[in-house]
Amino acid sequence: MADNINPDHYKSETSLECIESMELIFGMEYVFGFCICNAWKYVWRWRHKNGVEDLEKAQWYVERAWGYLDPDQEFPTLERLQNYILNEINLHEEDNYGES
Repeated sequence: MADNINPDHYKSETSLECIESMELIFGMEYVFGFCICNAWKYVWRWRHKNGVEDLEKAQWYVERAWGYLDPDQEFPTLERLQNYILNEINLHEEDNYGES
């Protein structure tokens, strides 16, 4: 099954993903901001473009962003964003429960 969230063509000849090269070139702080903004982009459009797939992409970026923070560090905006995404995914799954 194809991985639409993180497909193989995102990797270069060096087996680095683009986001990994961004970390090396721009640094973690900038990529952290990129991840949050990209997650927001997918949340912003999910109902009008790719549906739950966009929410799953947003969640991927949120999880990546958490990885840049210290384990004890709080980031309420990121937490609210993640809660919204997970809630919408769960609601969608409940709505489609039992459908073939």
